[in-house]
Amino acid sequence: MSATPEPNRIGTVLPGAYQVERLIGEGGMGQVFAAIHLPSGQRVAIKILRGRFIRDRGIIDRFLREAQAVTMCAHPHVVQLLDTGYADDGLPFMVLTYLEGETLVDLLYRKGRFKELEAVQLLTPIIAALEATHRAGVVHRDLKPDNIYLARNLGAAQYPVLMDYGIAGLLSDPNDGLTWTNGALLVGTPAYMAPEQAAGTGSVDPRADIYSMGVLLYELLTGSSPFQRESEQATIDAILQEAMRSPSKIVPGISPAMEAVILCAMGRSPEHRFVSMNVFGAALHDALQQPMGSAALRQYPLAERVIASRMAPPAPAPMPGSPVVRGAEFADKRSRTVMIVLDQQDGSSVAAAPTSAAAPSGPGSGRSRAGLIIAAVLIGGTALGAVLFIAMQYLHR
Repeated sequence: MSATPEPNRIGTVLPGAYQVERLIGEGGMGQVFAAIHLPSGQRVAIKILRGRFIRDRGIIDRFLREAQAVTMCAHPHVVQLLDTGYADDGLPFMVLTYLEGETLVDLLYRKGRFKELEAVQLLTPIIAALEATHRAGVVHRDLKPDNIYLARNLGAAQYPVLMDYGIAGLLSDPNDGLTWTNGALLVGTPAYMAPEQAAGTGSVDPRADIYSMGVLLYELLTGSSPFQRESEQATIDAILQEAMRSPSKIVPGISPAMEAVILCAMGRSPEHRFVSMNVFGAALHDALQQPMGSAALRQYPLAERVIASRMAPPAPAPMPGSPVVRGAEFADKRSRTVMIVLDQQDGSSVAAAPTSAAAPSGPGSGRSRAGLIIAAVLIGGTALGAVLFIAMQYLHR
């Protein structure tokens, strides 16, 4: 069945006096346009739901949940929601900060890897934004370099902005539409998922974001991903069962303290991670000042062991019952967000071939990355539209 054609919005004026100029991004759930607020002349970005979801209450609720999450997480380094409304055809839209620049993944592909000071300076504002997010009762759940935008039009040469709250979870509402009674539905980027998220347990709290930030720091400092494999199934198995290669085995110059911070953030059990983003941020700055580890960092048994021995921690016991990937689809190829339907197994995992190619593996993947003017939340959240249609097909197989 052919997709419902989208109305031509170029040149139209949406309620609130927003004149649409051009399309700057699109995905399975919506489209993003550059627009001008006619009374003020301010350039904005408008994200509007696709027409085929006009009667889908679940998709509309998820779209509105994204707007709610962004509003709750007000912070200078979180994308700003300026307005909301409904187009004349009844489709909801969000008005967001217009950003010019590039994503962190664009910069990472060009640069290869970062020095410790560069990485900490770049991530410090994002850590503060995530602390505000968690205090507001929201878990981002899709942290990755694609969702950190380095804006050039906000007063600094590289002003980091945390984007894409499209699959954010509200701690006050665990039934957020991303779980299914027949198997588990995961939406996100497997290589950055915490073990409890990859297992499809549905039990995800702010410590999952701390884990993802540890993965991101690992990638920035080494230029490689700790668990990215050739398929979604292999990536999930690696997260749940394999020992991580120590960062210093890849880049020997990484300080013992910085390596300890990464491994503590990426503790397989949430109880072994830093208790908050603030504590994580403080440990990063301590690692810069005291490369052999501060007394505060050495209080963590894993950190003490890493600093003392400079050896990778022993491989943890595999988690029982790795979930099996029944199917996977790229909900948004540009942002690497995928939808995965899992079967829960009682014993060892059984591999199931994904239905699409694996996500790009990192800076060396050769994937073209054009520096693009994109809008605040852009496409990651737009994955949900494709997700819910695709998921129903898998769940009935």
